Amino acid sequence: MKRIVVVGMFLSLLLSGFSFAQSDRRDEIQQLLTSLESTSQLQRVKAAKIISRGGLNDESLYLKIAEIIKAGYLQMPEKALTDEVSWMCKALAASGDMKHKELLDTVAADAKSMKVQRYAKQSSELFDRYVQRNQILNSAENWDDELSAEENRLLNMLRSDDVVFKRDAAKIIVRKLQVDPKVYTAVSATLTQMTENFDNEHVYVDTIAWLCQALAASGDSQYLATLENLRETVSNTKVRTFAKKGIKALEKAEQ
Repeated sequence: MKRIVVVGMFLSLLLSGFSFAQSDRRDEIQQLLTSLESTSQLQRVKAAKIISRGGLNDESLYLKIAEIIKAGYLQMPEKALTDEVSWMCKALAASGDMKHKELLDTVAADAKSMKVQRYAKQSSELFDRYVQRNQILNSAENWDDELSAEENRLLNMLRSDDVVFKRDAAKIIVRKLQVDPKVYTAVSATLTQMTENFDNEHVYVDTIAWLCQALAASGDSQYLATLENLRETVSNTKVRTFAKKGIKALEKAEQ
């Protein structure tokens, strides 16, 4: 009986932490819903891109995305529509909810556009990965109230054991104008750890390259030592190239 009570308490804490991680996202979700309902195709696609990497768990978003896919996948191929439906397929997979898989399988088989078929098939195969991704993104274990929800999710990705999640975080950081210094500190720590355990595998190397760019985006010369250590320690040509670019960028920012 005690075991059941303890397990129940653990699950309650886990779920409450998960709810906390999502609770501050209501405004973001409403903005995304508004964008999905926009007459602007550009706004709808932008929303789909954000949802595809956001770890969101609001069913209303995914029902709207499914509606857009159903309305578009049987239409004759036209580039703008094809691009939109392809992104919507990826966004739908980001739900991590297997009940949406059937629609993607149908689109993969019957869409008029070969590109849409390909994206739907790829998205259908990614459901299990998105379940894992969403768990990492929304973990409240190390949540920092001083940071934004997005910055906390970036830290969760950088701390994960999955190198692809680390790379995705680095890409987001590079494409943003600015994040909190704590995020750059985590980038530096991640880069140091990956330097010490270097692997020549393609994705590993590509991740380090993106992390170098993310660290360079800080404009903070305190991270020069991290990049210099990488350049001196690892002989891989691509790694050394991006380490040197990062060093040059930080030195320039310091001037």
